Amino acid sequence: MKLKWGATTDVGMVRQQNEDAFHAEENLYIVADGMGGHNAGEVASALAVSTVRSGARMGIHTPDQFRELVQQANTAIYTASLDDSTQSGMGTTLTAAAIIPGEEPRILVANVGDSRTYLYRSGALTRLSVDHSYVQELVNEGIITPEEARVHPRRNIVTRAMGIDRFVQVDVFSHLVRTGDRLVLCSDGLVDEVADTDIARVLTEHSDPQDTAEALVLVANANGGRDNTTVIVLDILDDISAPIVLDEPDDTQQMPVVVGAPSKPTKKKLRIGVALFWSALIAIIFGVITTVGVYARSGYYVGFNEDDNVVVYRGRVGGMLWFQPTVDTETKLNGDDLPDNVRLDVSMNKSFTSSGLAAKYLMLVQTAIDNSTSTTTTTSTTIAK
Repeated sequence: MKLKWGATTDVGMVRQQNEDAFHAEENLYIVADGMGGHNAGEVASALAVSTVRSGARMGIHTPDQFRELVQQANTAIYTASLDDSTQSGMGTTLTAAAIIPGEEPRILVANVGDSRTYLYRSGALTRLSVDHSYVQELVNEGIITPEEARVHPRRNIVTRAMGIDRFVQVDVFSHLVRTGDRLVLCSDGLVDEVADTDIARVLTEHSDPQDTAEALVLVANANGGRDNTTVIVLDILDDISAPIVLDEPDDTQQMPVVVGAPSKPTKKKLRIGVALFWSALIAIIFGVITTVGVYARSGYYVGFNEDDNVVVYRGRVGGMLWFQPTVDTETKLNGDDLPDNVRLDVSMNKSFTSSGLAAKYLMLVQTAIDNSTSTTTTTSTTIAK
């Protein structure tokens, strides 16, 4: 069994630093998405990757062994957070894949948090990991759909992360793999911006794993890039030099083959052809501008203006081309009035599909302000990324 992979990470269009970390080499592939202030998230993700990588040097053979390596990484992060006050409360998600060669090769997938591992086989994309997140619990209970989870205002809440407690529950799954399979490991920066159907489309359109990983990040950034995005694409091949034959969608029709040279067109046909060409080109340009404009003006997000007041904007975060977001609703809420966790949440430019959802979010912000002076700090089982 031969393997070929590609990997990339990107800070995105909004964040100032990249708190993701990854490892891609031989039979071990890891993506970690850190969380915590003062660069602590970056420390946590890097520590998770390095600890698992170091422990796997002698190979990973069983699910229990893989689970123990992730637990060791959890302990390392937790201990580091106790030793350095600036790293207190730091944590990270992790999804990792270990290839187990043999007559029936397998993949072990370890998962904590909402970073994901996918299997792309015969044109179908399947999620191998299970998110540990607030919205995934809502999906499991049938309260919202997976599509609604992608735009839910609390989609950044994870219910399990490494480094938060002394011990962490680690999910480990085992799957048979075969020649032609393609694996994707990614942070939530990809899945929050790109639907599974679009991920599958990119996997179909690109054969080289490095090109594929970079293409997925480009799509995430084009859709807003509100978080760091890390992607690993791993192809399982019989011969590493052999090209990957990807299945085309069922509705793809074969292009007709023209045999022989066409006859030379007359001048009249040429003039008509040129006119049709320019007409079609103008129509295409107009259509593209219209489509981009509609997309750029779709959606709403909540953030701070130059006076540090909370404002609802209409459009995409950061704008798109010459289309910039506009103020939809101004409030009297100031950043100084917000609890630290709420201020951090607003600073992430929370996005919504309608002004009504944005208004409901403002109500939650106001409620948090009202409660901040009358409630005491409580321990929560969820962690905001």
